[in-house]
Amino acid sequence: MVEFVLAVATLLATGIEAAYVPTDDGGGDYLVRVEPDLVKSASPYQFSSDVPADSGTVRRVRIFVGDNWPPAVERAVIEASRKPRKAAPVAVTSARLADTAAGVAEHASKPWGWLIGSLIALFLSLGANAYLSMLLGQMRQRYLRDVQQGIVQV
Repeated sequence: MVEFVLAVATLLATGIEAAYVPTDDGGGDYLVRVEPDLVKSASPYQFSSDVPADSGTVRRVRIFVGDNWPPAVERAVIEASRKPRKAAPVAVTSARLADTAAGVAEHASKPWGWLIGSLIALFLSLGANAYLSMLLGQMRQRYLRDVQQGIVQV
C-alpha cells in the first residue's frame, strides 16, 4: 500500500500528460508528454495512460520527453480540447437497456432524505452528549462541594 501511495505521489509530483488529437479521417494521435527528470531517474515503476473510449481508432502514439509540449503540438492539443467530443458507441441490447433503465431510476431517487435525517440525528446526538457532559460536570462539582462541607459521609 505504501508503494502504491508513493507511486501516485511520484506521478503527481512529476509531469506526465496525455492528450488525444482526433484527425479528420476518423482516427487520431494519442500524445504523451513525460518530463526529462522522470526518465533520468530510471524509476522502477511502470507508467501507463489509458486511451479514452471515445477516441475511435488511434493511428499512432507519440511520446515527447520535455518540460512542455512543442509549440505545434501544443496548438493541436488546444484546438482538440475546444472541439466537442463524440460519445463512445455502445452496443444496445435488451439486457443493457434494462440495466440502463434501472440505473436511471436509481440515479433519479437520490437518498437526500436519508442523508439529511442522518445528519439531524448526528447533531441531536452530539447536542445531547454535550448537555449530559455539562450536567455531569455540575453534579460532580456539587458532590465535591458537599464532601468538603461534610454534608456527605464518605
